[in-house]
Amino acid sequence: MRLKERYREQLERHLALRGMISHQYAEKLLKVSPVTVRRLFREMAEKHLAIRFHGGLRAADDGRAGVIAIPQREATQSEEKELLARRASVECNPEGLNIIHGGTTTRKIAKYLTRGTFLLDSVLIAAELSRMYPGGDGPNVLLTAGSLDIKAGFLYGPKAWETIRSYSADVFITSVRGLDRKGLLETDDQTVGVMRAMMASSRRVVVVADHRKFGRRGPCRLCGWDKVDLLITTETAENASEIRNLRESGVNIELVERTDQQ
Repeated sequence: MRLKERYREQLERHLALRGMISHQYAEKLLKVSPVTVRRLFREMAEKHLAIRFHGGLRAADDGRAGVIAIPQREATQSEEKELLARRASVECNPEGLNIIHGGTTTRKIAKYLTRGTFLLDSVLIAAELSRMYPGGDGPNVLLTAGSLDIKAGFLYGPKAWETIRSYSADVFITSVRGLDRKGLLETDDQTVGVMRAMMASSRRVVVVADHRKFGRRGPCRLCGWDKVDLLITTETAENASEIRNLRESGVNIELVERTDQQ
């Protein structure tokens, strides 16, 4: 890998985790001159990998690079995500153990859960279920151990992996950062570690993805399509050809009809 590409990869990973980076911090991170940082920032902005602002660089708002803050992401494609979450909730086994990885789409599944046992890495989903069932008459909730990512609201790290691997679930439901013809993409190694542990501990893997996830970049490869039992998504003019190609390659896809008919 060329030096410039390695620098850009480091910047993309930082944006995926933090959302922004200053000129000064980039100089320290990469151990390069201010001139090199300015050139890298300019090239990433020109390629729509990020957005420049006075004094730094931030993740692209359209999701082609990095993590967008949760409130902003939840306002994007909200109705579509709601439809996908409702359909995904049907895949849960009310008599068994289900694993759900926290995300802006899977968080919406909480309102459709009435019974069953759920192993969660998301404190946000757990809090929503606690609010819905203050008397404790709802689903049985288990949380993984680990360190808390305050920005994303989920638990990660070796202790989380150890907890997850001690269970055997009927289904694992997750959203992802992006997807392409090879498989699923995510934002960082910590997230990938948790998700792979969840996949390994589940008999079925169900992925929910709104139409904007097709072709979206992600710095880390989670897995190939051979690990996915079902992809639940919506079809638009933007992703129709990608859906056709995935189906032809053997991916099991179920389409949810969008009410806006876009």
